[in-house]
Amino acid sequence: MGTLSSPASKLGWDWERVPGLPRTHYLDNRMYTDEALFNDEKEKIFKAQWKFACHESEVPEPGGYRVINVADTAVAIIRGADNILRAFLNICPHRGAKLLRDVQGTIKGDRTTCFYHHWTFTTAGQCTTIPLPQGYSNEEINADNVHLKAVNLESLHGLVFVNLSSSPSQTLKDFLGSAMEQIEAPLSDLEVFHYHRVVVKANWKLFVETNCEGYHELLHLLNRTTALSQPSYLQRKWLLHPNGHHTFQPANIAYNKLKLGDRGTDTLNGMTPNMHVVTDLFPDVMINVRSTVVRIDSLIPVEPGLTILECRGLGPKSDTETQRRARVKQHNQVWGPMGRNLPEDIWAIETQWANMTAHEYPYSLVAREDNDQATDDSPVRSFYAKWQELTGVSSFDIHAPFKNGVAHEQ
Repeated sequence: MGTLSSPASKLGWDWERVPGLPRTHYLDNRMYTDEALFNDEKEKIFKAQWKFACHESEVPEPGGYRVINVADTAVAIIRGADNILRAFLNICPHRGAKLLRDVQGTIKGDRTTCFYHHWTFTTAGQCTTIPLPQGYSNEEINADNVHLKAVNLESLHGLVFVNLSSSPSQTLKDFLGSAMEQIEAPLSDLEVFHYHRVVVKANWKLFVETNCEGYHELLHLLNRTTALSQPSYLQRKWLLHPNGHHTFQPANIAYNKLKLGDRGTDTLNGMTPNMHVVTDLFPDVMINVRSTVVRIDSLIPVEPGLTILECRGLGPKSDTETQRRARVKQHNQVWGPMGRNLPEDIWAIETQWANMTAHEYPYSLVAREDNDQATDDSPVRSFYAKWQELTGVSSFDIHAPFKNGVAHEQ
């Protein structure tokens, strides 16, 4: 007997296009693997928009600094002797050497010295010493007119953002708009108590997608048991804000269903027992508040298929030792390196990436329409509307013309 087979064309799925589907409801998977597009994203999104850098508590004292990476550019966040936070390229203006060589630390005596030729700068970025200055006697180079290159920095509710553009098109407040309203209260008077980084073998946008759609919560035992099992949870709505930001409205989580205990004491400002709210900030930040603790995820795109995920856990500065221990435990139940959800998210998107690199799977669907409720894909479509605006590339076909802010069919 011969082998029975069915042609791909008879399987009920057109891999080239889903008939009748609006172009906003599918994604061209080449956007994840195309290197030229990845480089454009770094220039037009990560260097040109406000990018989350760190939390103010990571540089609490004058002289404190934190070095971050923005689109391959090292930026130093420094708290000056005057207690003002400033940002500079972490580059000595003399010959381009790295000025601050640790990720985090303290500058003593308001002076930092480049290891290469010993030029010295204040925490406000001004040069104070050029060794053997007589060598520049015939040139207009002296300590009074040389300084570190400043980077735009603004902060809101303890969150520090930078913008590498020479003239940002919006202030940070205007860029964020109404997106922070639901989480202003719980973000007050916090400090970072946990930080770790994860190397993710996938494109950065895949991680963003998993954080701005509730349908993927089916992936997680914790979410299936403590959240989706409650009928009211599915009516929870996404609020779409300008500039590609989103808020997942508050809901209560049934932690007891997994014997994780109630989160009914020491709740953050503005939060009630077992309350949960999420805000996603374009392009790459998720702020996830679970009643007693805050998680902030942000990304460093390295290559089209390589991303560094930065994870922060935050709690009130006023915590007693007992309160902090409880908060750390509740944080790690879900989000820590050995927590329940994070490894599952990474596993899922790495399998997506592995299939997309084969270029046999041309489109992804973002077609769920559920009145902006929990499992709607509207936040993903909103993200890509902003992404299209900035990159000038069509999300449904990266080679289709994109004119006057509108993507067109080929």
